[in-house]
Parts: sequence; C-alpha cells; structure tokens
Amino acid sequence: MTIRVVCAACGSKLDAKDELRGQTRKCPKCGNPVLIEPANQNESSMIRPNAPDTSGEGELGIQQLRIQPNNLYVVLGSDKEIAYYKQNEGWFLNVGSGYQAIKRVPDQVPDVGNYVLVEGYVANTDNGRRLKGLRFRALTGRGVLNALVRSETEILEKAKFPTTLSQAQKRFMLDHIRKHYFFEFTEDAPEITEYLTGFDAHLTEVGSFGK
Repeated sequence: MTIRVVCAACGSKLDAKDELRGQTRKCPKCGNPVLIEPANQNESSMIRPNAPDTSGEGELGIQQLRIQPNNLYVVLGSDKEIAYYKQNEGWFLNVGSGYQAIKRVPDQVPDVGNYVLVEGYVANTDNGRRLKGLRFRALTGRGVLNALVRSETEILEKAKFPTTLSQAQKRFMLDHIRKHYFFEFTEDAPEITEYLTGFDAHLTEVGSFGK
C-alpha cells in the first residue's frame, strides 16, 4: 500500500510506502523535508514544510508519478482518440491526417473539453508482452491537455479521479490496441476485450495491476 502526499513547498504529488508512515523524507523535486503522516491521520492531507529531517536517508522511499516504460497511455476525447504516449519518443497528437509529436504541433492541442486518460498495465511474460489491466482517469478543465506539451508526466498529475468510458471511447481504445499491438497482446486478460466490446458502463478499471 502507498500513501499519497503533497509537498507543501513545491506542490509535487508523491507516493510513499506505507511502512514509512510518521517518518521524514526529502521531496525528490525540491529537497524540502516532508513528513509522511502517521496512520492515525488523514492520508490525503498535505505534508508539512520544514519538518525536521530525522531519516538521514535523503529522498529514498518517495517517488513522483512517472511514466512506466512498459505501460500504455492514451488520452481519449468524446469523439476520437486525442493522443498517445510512444516509448522513448513522448506524446503524439491526433492531427486528423495522422499523429505528430505533440511538441511540433502545440497549437493544435484542444483547449476545452472532458477527456479520459487510459493507463494500461503491461507485463513481460514468458510469451512476450501482455496487457493485464486498464484504468480510467478523468481530465477536466480549460487547458488541461496543455500538460502534454509541458512535460511527459504532468498529465498524470492532472488525472485525479476515476471515471468510466463511453461506448465510443471503448471503440477508440480497442482500435488503438489493435493498431499498435499484436493479436496476442490481450490473451492473458480476456476480460479487457470483453469489456471493450461489451456494454458495461460502470467500471473505472478492468483487469489486474502489478500482478
């Protein structure tokens, strides 16, 4: 289990291991000492700045949200796939005639709308790479997709709340998988294909993560 905390100095959202409750670590972004709150306090509260650094272990044990190299990341709109992450190359934007590196076409990033960030957990198995799970997070607010231009990982910070996929978004996601991955990619998690081709409208994630 991890504890989500926020550095009060720089605002970075961090994940800390459960066993570090009550200890102090330095924020890996700004170096501010932050207290990982004890078990009897609200986990969602902000970490206090200027807490004494009693650990002597620097930034060990706290990690910022980051792109996982094996995983897949796709941003869906209501009427099309908006963007996807390509390993080692960054985010690519749907410009209508195809996809271009988002930093080449920042002026074409949609400004207003409700979007979904889909994260797919991909595992390396004896039979190759296999998709194990999908989870869905809402992206809302004016200019939210500009995070894709500013950095590779900022969009992960914007995707705060679980959401569901519409039937159209399920089709977009299925099309993405079929276009970018091989036929056997989902064979270890048939529930993913069943969900994307079915009518269930209530799930905020499907399959397994980290297993």
